Amino acid sequence: MTARRLREIADIVRSKNAGPYRITFDILCRDRANYELIRDSGAITPATVARAYGLSESDISSFFAIDQANAIKVTIRRPRAQGASGEGDMYGCQQHVPLMSMLVPTP
Repeated sequence: MTARRLREIADIVRSKNAGPYRITFDILCRDRANYELIRDSGAITPATVARAYGLSESDISSFFAIDQANAIKVTIRRPRAQGASGEGDMYGCQQHVPLMSMLVPTP
């Protein structure tokens, strides 16, 4: 079995602000087969996302798949509050790169 980066399979991988203490990530696929490949692979889980971001799994505040939308949504606690000293992405829109680089096993 081989593996491909998430960015090669999903059509959209994005991050955005989810309030002053959270950032949310969306993984979206146009194609149902690609969505199911990602969802069922075991590559994108609360544990793997936490590891990719150097967080504790308890810092993943929500994780769920939305089959009707071919989407996976993950929300994490921000390491620093929005706008706090040392916080470098007020809008949370540049935090998706580690997620995009995650490997998904492919048949």
